[in-house]
Amino acid sequence: MGLPPVSLWEEARIKGTARFLSLVLLFWLAVTGPIARADISITASGDWTRTIDANDLQSGAGSDLTSTYESATDQVTIDISGTLGDLDNWRVDVARIDFAWHSDLHQYIKRTSDGTGGGSISGGTSYQEVINTWQTFFSGSGDRSNIAVQLKLTGVSIQIPVNNYSAMIFFMVIDTS
Repeated sequence: MGLPPVSLWEEARIKGTARFLSLVLLFWLAVTGPIARADISITASGDWTRTIDANDLQSGAGSDLTSTYESATDQVTIDISGTLGDLDNWRVDVARIDFAWHSDLHQYIKRTSDGTGGGSISGGTSYQEVINTWQTFFSGSGDRSNIAVQLKLTGVSIQIPVNNYSAMIFFMVIDTS
């Protein structure tokens, strides 16, 4: 099933509930509701604060910053509920909106656990870049809870101007049964 022709901003305004993942380079997390059926839902929670400063210089004064940062492996948790049972298939898509972002910075995401519950879960266990268009993150069936997710930021450098960078990460569950 294709995504409806709705902008990410409209989707967030209509169906989103925002939670914050901050990081000085701020990640925000939002969850959008179902596309095909009113009872399947997704809930994501977690927060991450990461200040990058002189302590992150690779070799002290005059050196570059460490270029890659990872959150804890369970920094974000996702719950899928309201399915019709273990055979009710769904897919989780992910996208982002940049607010203040530098093009050299890249955000990645991966699933680090299966969570608990009936049904099954697959995909999403390797880092994939979160971009400004919807893309499949992982899929499964049945109600699942406490699916752990890890975030990664790359491209950090002293060449990037000092600023508070921010973007919002959206998750959307789609009933594929």
